[in-house]
Amino acid sequence: MNIWPTPVDEADRLAQLPRYQLLGDQPDPILDAIAEAAALSYQVPIGAISLVGESDAWPVARWGQEISSAPREHSFCAHTIAERGPLVVPDAAKDERFRDSPFVTAESGIRFYAAQPIINDAGVALGALCIIDTVPHPEFVPGNLELLGRLARLVARQFDKRRDYRLQNAIGGFTRSSGVAIITTDEAGAISFWNAAAEKMFGHSFKDVEGKEISAIIPHRFRSDHHHGMQRMKAGGQPRLAGKSVEVVGLHRDGHEFPIEISLSAWMGPEGWEFGAQIQDISARHARDIKLRHMAVHDPLTGLPNRREFSNRLGEILEIHRSAAVLMLDLDGFKSVNDTLGHHIGDDLLRLVSVRLAAQLPQGAFLARMGGDEFAVVLPNCGDPLYARQVGQGLLAEFDRDFSVGGHELRLSTSIGFALAPLHATDSEELMVRADLALIEAKRDAGGIVKLFDLGLENRLLAQRAFRDEVRQATIGREWQLFYQSQVNMADDTLAGAEALLRWVHPTRGLITPSIFLETLEKHAVAADVGRWVMNEACAQLVRARRSGISLGSISVNLFAIQLRSAGIERSVIDILDHHGLLPSDLELELTETVMLRQDTRSLSELRALQEAGVRLAFDDFGTGYASFSTLKDFPVDKLKIDKSFVIDLPNSAHSRAIVGGIAYLAKDLGLELVAEGVETLVQRDILIELGCGVGQGYLWGRPSPFLGTREPMSRQAIGQN
Repeated sequence: MNIWPTPVDEADRLAQLPRYQLLGDQPDPILDAIAEAAALSYQVPIGAISLVGESDAWPVARWGQEISSAPREHSFCAHTIAERGPLVVPDAAKDERFRDSPFVTAESGIRFYAAQPIINDAGVALGALCIIDTVPHPEFVPGNLELLGRLARLVARQFDKRRDYRLQNAIGGFTRSSGVAIITTDEAGAISFWNAAAEKMFGHSFKDVEGKEISAIIPHRFRSDHHHGMQRMKAGGQPRLAGKSVEVVGLHRDGHEFPIEISLSAWMGPEGWEFGAQIQDISARHARDIKLRHMAVHDPLTGLPNRREFSNRLGEILEIHRSAAVLMLDLDGFKSVNDTLGHHIGDDLLRLVSVRLAAQLPQGAFLARMGGDEFAVVLPNCGDPLYARQVGQGLLAEFDRDFSVGGHELRLSTSIGFALAPLHATDSEELMVRADLALIEAKRDAGGIVKLFDLGLENRLLAQRAFRDEVRQATIGREWQLFYQSQVNMADDTLAGAEALLRWVHPTRGLITPSIFLETLEKHAVAADVGRWVMNEACAQLVRARRSGISLGSISVNLFAIQLRSAGIERSVIDILDHHGLLPSDLELELTETVMLRQDTRSLSELRALQEAGVRLAFDDFGTGYASFSTLKDFPVDKLKIDKSFVIDLPNSAHSRAIVGGIAYLAKDLGLELVAEGVETLVQRDILIELGCGVGQGYLWGRPSPFLGTREPMSRQAIGQN
């Protein structure tokens, strides 16, 4: 039973399709030009002309990104020919007809589709002229498709012209010069016509094969099925493949086999059934497909299998052997190589590491690059922890020697965690998680060791999962609360601004500070929602504080990395400011070095746009990261926040004074504002003022409070330390 819409004239439509002989992969310049014109006219990346067969749809012309044939149940064009009118799908991911299609859910899948049916001179819808994009077009309406309709009619005329020409010259000059092999037979399979392309493709001349069985081009293992089909036809059966395009294997005269695409047609002649076949050698297409499949499951840098392939292979190994060891390792010191010597050296280093690891592994081991500087190994049919540890120690030993890359002698180390099936898990993903946990534990134990997953890690995993569930519930149950800490002009003790600090009001544990939950929240799916709430709530509090008479310049909020990775941070910030009637200068966004370094060109562009609009950007915890100074030249920054670890030691550490003084000089030279965090005593304040820092934040002026703009008086302890 068909699960796609079917035109009322489906039988007639399918009978007419073979007459157009459009099933090969030879391009038609006119049709390609029309597809290009359609795409460019509507400013989308893909234009295509597709025909719809009995069970699939295939492109006969395309422009832009390459698209392939598709089963009819996943074909947008099948709906177009059924409706016989314009079809517009503004966002396929939201359309119940298409949202579950693999062509929509795939990475860079179809999100927008619009088409006009291609209707021939007999009134039959053969296919569709469509325009496609990988992003939605919610504003697009059917009324915009007048031009596409005219182009579709032009395609139909081109189709009809092509059909008429081919019918008139079917056995004439066209068949002799065609690049598509054309063969006709009688119902017994005896060859009655064989053009020059067929001679070239299969190595037989027409003289050699005339009157002989078509089975000469069919591999021996498939001939019995072919013979059975011919016998069924002789007995009065109907041709099952007429009007279809199928991929099979052809046999050359010299004995080699190659993939072909064959389109069959059948008609009743004076002496019974007659058959025609258009055959295209698709060896090049198969080679491209093989290459694409390889790229989909391999890391392009090292050539090793990627995470997806590793997971699939591990699943297969567990199904076969039931036991396996998974070793996870990452490189200690690799990031500094990238940052100091450049990514080209880092890439070469990763290639060299992969070669060393592969050479060290025993026969049958499977090595993959999981991403970044992380690698993984699976040892099939291995449940012995001593053997797995021995393999891990061998991998560690490879890092005892320097790596010679680009004239540099580089020293790296690694940490390895491993887990065993079925001892620790029977599922591939769970086994990988446990090996990862063992790796984390190995790094916590100073690194450079091989660590086996144990029950303590299991309990920690369960606790982490439970805590993640609590974080999700905190978001659903609105358990988050903002506290505020004032930022003060230290010279005259006036209020300069305030920072919004997130707290968790837990129903049983009470008030929880970020040191407990922030690491989990940052990696949680709810982080983006919590980040938006923080920004919205802080802006609302700023408005309320000003209405109550508190003079406050701006409010500062911290951004999560996921807020920048998700497209639209610029629009989100501006919308929140507009909603509360605030200016861009009323908001300051704080980013840590870790967040900054993970951003791509798109998110950096959005940050620069926010900065140009007037939103201020602050570099939080400045000075604690080794790339802090190099980061300044690449990222939009208005303010530096000196980390409290330097402020605490100011009275007793010349080293800390030198660092803070250097940061103050750098900020002044770059025209950046400066804020010192963690100021607790008058002595620290005075030193900061002396070093050139004008704004402070810390317990000296009050602890964080749920009320914006409030300040506690200086503590006696702070005054006493003056």
